[in-house]
Amino acid sequence: MAYPVWQSGTLYQPGDIVVPITAPAPTATSVENGEFTDGANNWDFTGSAFYSEHVSKGGWRTYVELPGNQAGGGALNQTKLVVPVGKKITAACLIDQGASVAGATRGWVEVHWFSASNVLLRIDKGNQVDSGAGGAVHRSTCEAICPEGAAYCRAGIELWSVADHNHAIWGGNLWVEGTFAGLPADLAYKAVQPESGFSDASEPAWPPVLGQQVVDNEVTWEAIAATRVAWTAEPLYISGDTEPEWPEEEGGMVKDGTVTLRAVSRRVEDPNCPNTKIVAIAASKVFCGDDDIVRYSATVNPLDWSTDNDAGYLPTGLQNYGANPVTAMGLYRGNLIVFNAEAFQLWQVDEDPANMALLDALPMGSTQHHAIAPVSNDLFFLASQGVRTVGIAASSTNFQAGDVGMPIDPLVQEAMAAGSEPLALYYPAMGQYWLVFNSYGHWEGEMWIPGTAQVFVYSMTRMGQVGAWSRYTFPYAIDDWAIAGDLLYLRSGDFIHRIGEAAGDEIGIQRDGWTFEVVPFEGLIQWPWLEFGQPGVTKMLYGFDIVGQGGVSVSFGIDQSNGGLFTPGYTVPADTVPGMVIPMPLAAPSLSVKLTYDGSEPWQWNALGLYLQDLRGMS
Repeated sequence: MAYPVWQSGTLYQPGDIVVPITAPAPTATSVENGEFTDGANNWDFTGSAFYSEHVSKGGWRTYVELPGNQAGGGALNQTKLVVPVGKKITAACLIDQGASVAGATRGWVEVHWFSASNVLLRIDKGNQVDSGAGGAVHRSTCEAICPEGAAYCRAGIELWSVADHNHAIWGGNLWVEGTFAGLPADLAYKAVQPESGFSDASEPAWPPVLGQQVVDNEVTWEAIAATRVAWTAEPLYISGDTEPEWPEEEGGMVKDGTVTLRAVSRRVEDPNCPNTKIVAIAASKVFCGDDDIVRYSATVNPLDWSTDNDAGYLPTGLQNYGANPVTAMGLYRGNLIVFNAEAFQLWQVDEDPANMALLDALPMGSTQHHAIAPVSNDLFFLASQGVRTVGIAASSTNFQAGDVGMPIDPLVQEAMAAGSEPLALYYPAMGQYWLVFNSYGHWEGEMWIPGTAQVFVYSMTRMGQVGAWSRYTFPYAIDDWAIAGDLLYLRSGDFIHRIGEAAGDEIGIQRDGWTFEVVPFEGLIQWPWLEFGQPGVTKMLYGFDIVGQGGVSVSFGIDQSNGGLFTPGYTVPADTVPGMVIPMPLAAPSLSVKLTYDGSEPWQWNALGLYLQDLRGMS
């Protein structure tokens, strides 16, 4: 945790903790007066040991002596040495056994470890010197590791007489190495005075050793170890190594590692939920057709269909054209549009049910819920006559006034008569409305006939202008669709197909599960039979020009009465305007042109020009 910084002239309560502005001075790195040059100063004597002045035969002065008639004693230096936990310190001293015989006296160096409250934690001893008879001098060395909880250590000399109580023994020249000249990690200072007090105008000399105190005007600070809370994330629930046997009944439970799982129903259990497939989402609510009304859930809670003043229903059956059951729903410019077989109603929807209201009702119906798709700022739907838009149909109040789907009405009506339930989508990246009619695979005797999909595609052009219809034929049925980014994904059974631009700017279907491959997508553009003037009169075609891109072959229909006889396809450049006209001498009363793109590269058609002459007689 972060502690506040010390401030001058501040009232501090007992127990307050601060960190200094100026770091305390480094701790001692060597014992003070280890060679007794300042007499007995900075030494604590124990037992029968005392300070004396003795010059050993080795030429060094020793000042801690144990008389020959005493059993033992020692001297502990007062210098507090700070050593980080886990680090090593080395202490050493010299022992002079004087005239005692070998083994009769002994001495060694010691390291005493203390806690911050000055409690002795442990004593580490060096090697014993016990064979220096006749005044020989030997060294005792101790290597000690700072234990957990130690705030500092002190070094000293211990002397003992075992069998010879007639001769004295001396020790001296204490030194250490490996001490830490810095400060303990996370040192802070705690106010320990009995009452509140003000700090001084200037910062005190902070003690560098845990447990030491300093007086700061009316405040007494004690050095403490600043603690930190370390948070470790541990999982409370861990699944097992293998998948459990899942219970198949609601409420069943199974143990999975340290987790207990209970089976729950995925259905909405509220009895007011209609559980029909005619669904729309708007205003943070789920709307669902329920016979001749439309129920809606509570705001942002699709499990709740009963709360008053939040969940409820739209009384579509009590309005104009509401006698028939709801068969389709969609969104038109932010409003909910509700279809039945004879008409549609337009409702303003809102998170607050009090703001919902009927806006309009017109006698134009639809029974194909999955064929509805919002396109730009309009709504495309499928009526009995074909594809229609709410914007045009509502403004003209009928289905016959030049709506976008009229050019393909016969084809759509034929597909609807085959009994396939249509599926519609809007592909924004391509600006296309798709209307899908499936023919599912089936057996004919011992032969399996695979399913196919016939898709009518309306491509939007510039805003306000009429688009163009295309027809795609897929070698599989399309069960569902989804859009991710700029790509359209189609599902067919267990296969996923991706529609869009592939690597190398190739446009095609990518399929085979999740390992996609580019499949060439051929294109066919065919004009109806055109008279180019007076019907029944022969026209002479001399040549043509085409503008576009991609590999293309051109063929001409020359006999409308003979089942639509066409010439063979001629491969031509994608753009023939540069250079001469492509010659094509043909004579027929009516002509049809067919362009076939092989799909090996992105293709596009822009323009086609025919050069011909009417051969009717002159009068």
